[in-house]
Amino acid sequence: MRFLRLGNLGMRGVAGTGLTPHNVIAYASAVGTYSNGGRIAVGMDTRISSKMYRDAAVSGLLGCGAEVIDAGICPAPLLHHLVRRERLSGAILIGAGHHQAGWNALAPLSSRGSYFSNLQTQELLGIYHSGIYRSVPWNGVGKIHPRPEGLADSYLELLCTLVDAERIAARRFKVIADFCNGSGSVLADAFAKRFGLELIPINQILSGVLPHDPEPRPRTAMQVQSLIKVLNADIGFVYNSDMSRASIVTDSGETLSEEYSFPLVADHVLRLAGAGAGVVSNCCTTRTLDDIVRRRGGILCKGKVGQAHTIDRMFETGAVLAGDGSGSIALARGVPGFDGFLLTALVLESMAFDGETSSGLAARLPRYCIIKRAVPCSSSHAYSVLRNLRGHIFPDAVFSEEDGLRFDWQDGWAHLRASMTEPIVRMIVEWKTREKAEEYAAKVSSVLERVAAS
Repeated sequence: MRFLRLGNLGMRGVAGTGLTPHNVIAYASAVGTYSNGGRIAVGMDTRISSKMYRDAAVSGLLGCGAEVIDAGICPAPLLHHLVRRERLSGAILIGAGHHQAGWNALAPLSSRGSYFSNLQTQELLGIYHSGIYRSVPWNGVGKIHPRPEGLADSYLELLCTLVDAERIAARRFKVIADFCNGSGSVLADAFAKRFGLELIPINQILSGVLPHDPEPRPRTAMQVQSLIKVLNADIGFVYNSDMSRASIVTDSGETLSEEYSFPLVADHVLRLAGAGAGVVSNCCTTRTLDDIVRRRGGILCKGKVGQAHTIDRMFETGAVLAGDGSGSIALARGVPGFDGFLLTALVLESMAFDGETSSGLAARLPRYCIIKRAVPCSSSHAYSVLRNLRGHIFPDAVFSEEDGLRFDWQDGWAHLRASMTEPIVRMIVEWKTREKAEEYAAKVSSVLERVAAS
């Protein structure tokens, strides 16, 4: 398989075949040219191929005269923090996040510390496709600098300003955390110490081997679920490999959908922020979020799928919170990116404020049945498939084309979108009852597979 994809999330593909060291050198050279040879941090996750791509990226940047800060194994939120703290020109995060083993990616961060906007991405890709990169003489080659001392401590201090760390510590929560052998492992012990947690980490070995699918979902939470009651833990968390997403397992052993991580946080944040506070999400996040924001008197703004779109909209609208149904959240006062450590702290703070159990928090959530499926479809064919479906299915629904195709009814909705990162069309159907959700999912899948095969 030689799959390679370029877009707002950077360059990603199958390691060694689609994503090659040659591609990485060229892409990093484009980043170095875009920043005019500025100061660029390079951080990576623990995947076996990440060291190879780190070396390739550093070579490309040095050849452009960039000063490289080697962040080493670095969770995504820590890299966002590094860029902003040191006022860097940008960064490159090497790691495929929620993608399965065998994949890898390079994601560029802007000088703000967030993912590139649409305009910035187009400018960067223009440089990349031109093949004309900044060059320097032999004595102008950039240098490699170590990660600044105290970086992790300053990030944890930031987290402590965003929540009531003392109240969390007073509860002495017992927490099971599955780091999927990812980069979150390197901060696990320091995070637990700072918040007074009895942390029971699993899959915390920096071996480069992912023990399971790194996408936090109920199906990847079985190891945590098997331990939660046996160890009498208060809550469990399952993270992706770069610490930008998380799903939750309650003390009762319920493996919550990743869709509920954001609503749980939103319920707590809006309670503290008060009526009129803004929340930003994408157009295919569960209606549970809509219900929570309405109940708390907040203002919900929905837009296109993607971290860059969501974070940009948060700053544009002055919202206090952003996130999506993948198990991702960001606070406007936090780092400018999705942060799994912050999500953990906010959920624990909510439990501490209420003297509540994790199952008690989950019981407050309005519930819907959500079904997510993927239909294989080449990227070039996916958009024509969606065009052919437009206007030919569900004439009784309220129809939107803001991002893919969305159909809304009083009791449910369906959404179809070409994936930005994989050769598939993503389908999400949500309804009040499982029977109706399955019925509409079957209808959509049947039509979609038929058109995709034609």
